[in-house]
Amino acid sequence: MTTQTLEIGGMTCGHCLRTVQQALTSLDGLTLNEVRIGRAQVTFDETKVSADAAAEAVKDAGYEVLATH
Repeated sequence: MTTQTLEIGGMTCGHCLRTVQQALTSLDGLTLNEVRIGRAQVTFDETKVSADAAAEAVKDAGYEVLATH
């Protein structure tokens, strides 16, 4: 299991929070620890999902992953 923080651009409101939350929680093997405007902390099982898949889900929801750490 790996925990990462995704720095996310374009989030400005509660609707953005819900949208990113829904996008990330739809991924099998990923647990959303916390989401705030501008970032989300996730834990994922590398055998089921990758950090790239999480970034792609955020992008598909209309936001941009600026950095991961």
